[in-house]
Amino acid sequence: MAVLAGAAALSALVTVRASRPSGPPPCAVRPVPVVSAELPADVCIPDGFTDVAVDYFDDYSWRTFAGLVWPAAPGRRGVAATDKGVATPGPRVFETYKALWEIFRRDGTPPEPAFNRYDTASEDLCGVAAHFGEVVIGSLSGIDDIGQAGIGVLDPPIAAQNGRYVRTLTLYNQLAFDHIVSHRYYLRSALPAVPLPRPDRPVLEFPIGSIALKTAWVDVTGLSAALVARIYTRPALVKRADGRGCERTTMGLVGMHIAQKTESRPQWIWSSFEQNDLAPPAWADSPGSYVLNDGRGRPMPESNPLSITPLLPEPATPFNIWRNPAAPILTRTELTSFAYKRLLEGTPWRHYRLVLTQWPRLDGNQADPIPPTVDGGIDHSFPGTGAFSAFTNLTMETFDQHGVQLGCMSCHNRARMSADFLWSVLDHAYPPRLQPAPTRSAGSVER
Repeated sequence: MAVLAGAAALSALVTVRASRPSGPPPCAVRPVPVVSAELPADVCIPDGFTDVAVDYFDDYSWRTFAGLVWPAAPGRRGVAATDKGVATPGPRVFETYKALWEIFRRDGTPPEPAFNRYDTASEDLCGVAAHFGEVVIGSLSGIDDIGQAGIGVLDPPIAAQNGRYVRTLTLYNQLAFDHIVSHRYYLRSALPAVPLPRPDRPVLEFPIGSIALKTAWVDVTGLSAALVARIYTRPALVKRADGRGCERTTMGLVGMHIAQKTESRPQWIWSSFEQNDLAPPAWADSPGSYVLNDGRGRPMPESNPLSITPLLPEPATPFNIWRNPAAPILTRTELTSFAYKRLLEGTPWRHYRLVLTQWPRLDGNQADPIPPTVDGGIDHSFPGTGAFSAFTNLTMETFDQHGVQLGCMSCHNRARMSADFLWSVLDHAYPPRLQPAPTRSAGSVER
């Protein structure tokens, strides 16, 4: 009888265990680097973890970066070619997302509603019929893609050592694009007003899984061959800085901001990447030159000596850019980057580095979702008010290295209520409102 009772209990236990839903596998105590075509839907943090979750968010950032730079499936915008490896040549997934200029047109007319289609020549920024994988860099104003983004304004540009301006291109995945189109958010009149008293949540909220990214590029003409070999390059149609049409040239990717709205972090997770060789110090395998520094030790000016209006013709006079030594990239972040670089050996992607991941943060169990009522200010986000780590990208926020309130997430928090953190929507909805920042006197600096 005892044997039979034991067997019955064991059978019942097996039945109970078998009937439980499997659910997602538990998160690894220590993240394991993985390079794949799959974009992570969210960060994975072990339940009960209460420390600062840098390693988990940095691993998430690298997985996202790998998925975005994966080769795209032929003819399918935003879809990875899962049968190919990351080293396979061809358009990358992120390059096939919808560009800002495809959505926010000069006259406020609706964009092409099908995510997979490209504009006709009459609507294309360069007046050509674009094809799959074509990258067109420019802006309707002629300066939006050249000036650096300030807080609701355009700051002066920066120039690489070859005198070419660093250009930016903002792109959206299908979820974000469809949301803008279906709600007509390409029109300023369609953006919801913020009522008083102000609500706890944004009046405009993108769906979970939305991705917006801002990329930084430079024409590599005149840079050393050894340096260019370490940069991801591709042909692109680029609107000339003087406004006289477009030219086809070889552009190199030097920076990337990625923002993804996730289930656990509805304030978006913000990941910032740079190419390794922008400024000193040199790597062990350094090519001997830099994109944004002449290597002669001259200091970086306190304020930008270039202007946005008037925009000086190329080649512009470059100046040295350095990372603020008081805000270096975290050692833990660098260690995660080294692990991914090993997996990306033999590709140009091994010459990129994660600057930082920013995310909304509250004390306690870090696996718990952050309520959407929490804002993204420096008190509720990493690295917090006493930041001692890098929080800016040298290619896009060059002169914002001296105050974390000028960092990526804190800046975008100012657009939280009106546009769910996305300045690109708030500034470019027709009629656009982005204007050049007031010219500052020589030697002055805003902090």
